[in-house]
Amino acid sequence: MPELFERTSIKSLELSNRAVRSATWSGVCDSKGYVTEKAREFYGNLAQGGIGLIVTGFQFVMPNSIAMPYQMGNYSDDQLEGLSRLVETIHSLGGKVAAQLVHTGSKANPELFFEEGEVWGASAVLDPLSNQMPKEMTQSEITSCIEAFGAAAARSKKAGFDAIQLHGAHAYGINQFLSGASNRRTDKYGGAIAKRYLFLAEIMESVRGAVGKDYPIFIKLSGNDYFEHGLTTEESLYVARRLVEDGIDCIEVSAGSRASSDDMVPSRPNIRTEKDEAYLGHLAAQFKQAVTVPIVTVGGIRSPKVISGILSEGIADYVAMCRPFIREPHLINRWKSGDLKKSKCISCNGCFETARAGLTAICKVELERKEKQKD
Repeated sequence: MPELFERTSIKSLELSNRAVRSATWSGVCDSKGYVTEKAREFYGNLAQGGIGLIVTGFQFVMPNSIAMPYQMGNYSDDQLEGLSRLVETIHSLGGKVAAQLVHTGSKANPELFFEEGEVWGASAVLDPLSNQMPKEMTQSEITSCIEAFGAAAARSKKAGFDAIQLHGAHAYGINQFLSGASNRRTDKYGGAIAKRYLFLAEIMESVRGAVGKDYPIFIKLSGNDYFEHGLTTEESLYVARRLVEDGIDCIEVSAGSRASSDDMVPSRPNIRTEKDEAYLGHLAAQFKQAVTVPIVTVGGIRSPKVISGILSEGIADYVAMCRPFIREPHLINRWKSGDLKKSKCISCNGCFETARAGLTAICKVELERKEKQKD
């Protein structure tokens, strides 16, 4: 697999291969988002697996943007020590790591708030999943959020992360401003896509100012919301072009959210054959043709043959997986050794069940197998 194991670089970031561990919530921190020994063990295991770049689960940049239990936080300088230890662990085991930064907006869970706060949104639009009505953010709140992204980016760089990735997908805060379904504003942040982009543009300016011109800034972007009145592919391509103008270095193209129809959610089940794999590759190919920065494709990738096709055909520059690495953290090393059998992941999404149960994001199939062996 010469394409996968080619060495590349994105600005100051040198990568040993084109495999990316796509971010997912893993439930490995404490109730306030501080790094724990469990987090260091979890990411250390991934670091030993030969993955070119690990992207952390989303790190909330303000206390009122925690959405999931034991989510990683990056909102206070008090967290710098733990974040630094996490990076040191990953680097000591040969890994490279990017910090994914997020404000979850109306997806925040007030039951998890550890200090008084309000649930914010681009507009006061009922969230289809949480069924909660967010407060439309004021200009001062928008400014505070933008500054929080900049502060988190600076903290990430100081902690030693090799890059940062903004979370602009899956109906979280940035995506809520980009999407017509959730952004009904009548001020400078609402209306046509050029105006809906302004929030992200100002985050980019804040983040770039915080980390300098040579530090890699990535984004995970929805290529299509697959939701009524949501971000379209044409609009997302416009956003991608603007991002390149504003200094983005790499775009991971995802799509959909948990509010999309069952067959359009980001983590689709029942990936059984090669034809089922890379279900967002068609979107990645459009972005690859539209912009000059590297493109990462994600979505149901399981087989070396499929990966070779993605890379050799120029569909994307990098391939991202997550669920396969939950079952097999050392999958890339297995493939590099010559064992090219597809990932053992059966796309059952049981790993989300184990994480919600407080067991961290571990493979439910493997957990049940080990329990049977004990019996």
